[in-house]
Amino acid sequence: MKHRASILLAILFAVVLMQLCRANVELKCNYETLAWQVQNENDQFKACIAANYQRTHRDAQKIAELEAKIKTLTAAPSRTN
Repeated sequence: MKHRASILLAILFAVVLMQLCRANVELKCNYETLAWQVQNENDQFKACIAANYQRTHRDAQKIAELEAKIKTLTAAPSRTN
C-alpha cells in the first residue's frame, strides 16, 4: 500500500510539473504575441508621426511662400505711391 501511495504521489508530481511547463510555454507564447503586436503598433505610430511631420513641414513652407507673396504684393503698391 505504501508503494502505491508513493507511485501515485510521483505521478501527481509529474502531472503538476507538466502543467507548470505547459503554462510557462503558454505565457511565453502570449508574451511574444503581445510584444509583436506592440511593435507593429509602434511602427504604425512612428509612420503616422512621420507623415504628420512631413505634412506640417509642407504647410509651413506654403505659409512662408504665401507670406512672401503677400509682402511683395503689399510692398509693390507702396513703392508706386
